[in-house]
Amino acid sequence: MSRTVEAAGAILYRWRTTFQGWMKFSDDGRAAPGSSPRSDLDELELCLVHRPKYDDWSWPKGKLENRETHMRAAVREVGEETGCLVRLGPYLGDAEYPLNNEGRRQGGKGGRLKHICYWMATPTDSEHAAGQGALLGPIHRPDSREVDQIRWVGASEARKLLTHPSDRTILDAFVDRVEQGGIRARQLIIVRHGKAVARKEWTGKDANRPLTPKGAGTSYALARELACFAPDRLLSSPWIRCVQTLRPYADEVGLPIEMVACLTESSYHRRPDQAHNWLDGQMADLLKGNRTIMICMHRPVLGGVFEKLRGLCSSGSLSKRLPDDSPFMPTGNAVVLSLTGDPNHPTIIDIQKVTPIVY
Repeated sequence: MSRTVEAAGAILYRWRTTFQGWMKFSDDGRAAPGSSPRSDLDELELCLVHRPKYDDWSWPKGKLENRETHMRAAVREVGEETGCLVRLGPYLGDAEYPLNNEGRRQGGKGGRLKHICYWMATPTDSEHAAGQGALLGPIHRPDSREVDQIRWVGASEARKLLTHPSDRTILDAFVDRVEQGGIRARQLIIVRHGKAVARKEWTGKDANRPLTPKGAGTSYALARELACFAPDRLLSSPWIRCVQTLRPYADEVGLPIEMVACLTESSYHRRPDQAHNWLDGQMADLLKGNRTIMICMHRPVLGGVFEKLRGLCSSGSLSKRLPDDSPFMPTGNAVVLSLTGDPNHPTIIDIQKVTPIVY
């Protein structure tokens, strides 16, 4: 039996009602006067939960269920403890402590460990809730035996209320993300299509080569993972294997899939610059709006796209999360990029790899 119990949670935040929670840009793409990451922190409320069993104040979190990823557990547990369906943002970090110290102000050492992964998260708005809920399941009222109070407080008050040092460490990570511009970050999700019928086994046109049954199953499992980020604009190479990869998500949430001709293997081989210029435009639009974009593409396209995106990363260590060797990532997998900054000069501050569990 593993000596580590895996868990997940989030710092759930919202803008104060008197403040507009997205950045305005002028015609030249510059941020409007008065908008700054540092001032953002003063305009936020963070969600803390009180657990009567331990009489402590903490971030909403909980243990992974069987065959559950950390990100799905984070969304489920936050929902169960707060009653809010949420969409994840940048990753914050993790905490670890002895399981027998749960709820204690001071604890000892030894025994099994509890390892918790944390995200930034926001309540899902009514526009996205129905579609997201179709893939993630319903959100029930909190069990008063688990959580009997919820408070929305500022960051400084949260630091005073939090019972455990490990929770204050995660708050420090949240503040660091805010100073990076993480509150205003937008997510760009890049998907490699699912496993397709092998070329040597297919007698039709390559554009019509479909997913295998395993590829179709992986695509549905991937949709359940990416629902944690609630993408609301879907773009794809028009070739069948890419479209079929996004279809489970599109059908469940009721969104159209927009076809992008410059993302096919043949088009990219002839004119990679056309695809790169198109991607520049998508990133600029992403940062001017309040949407999450998901794009499905082919392995040969991923190499050039990742090379371009590496140059936008906020650090060299972050850029290494985008592999530079083929196949770049497995079929039916995705990466979630958090972009922030000037729409004409975006910066990637976080990269998360998404691997679905198929069983």
